[in-house]
Amino acid sequence: IPYSEKMHRTLIAIRCARSYRPFNFVKDPEYAMEVEMLQPGTKLPHPSTVSKDVRAIHKLAAQRVRTYF
Repeated sequence: IPYSEKMHRTLIAIRCARSYRPFNFVKDPEYAMEVEMLQPGTKLPHPSTVSKDVRAIHKLAAQRVRTYF
């Protein structure tokens, strides 16, 4: 999978939501090291950005569920 900031932020938001992780896990030094190892120079989003992304994904999903049913 080629790297994109948008997909990375989406995966972080989904990871938080599905695994009940706190939004500030992106501040963990070990996570930052992992990301740097896999994609050097990557800037991690702020926890408030992760929170906004989770809410945006939820809003879109809720709209699609309402449309479906």
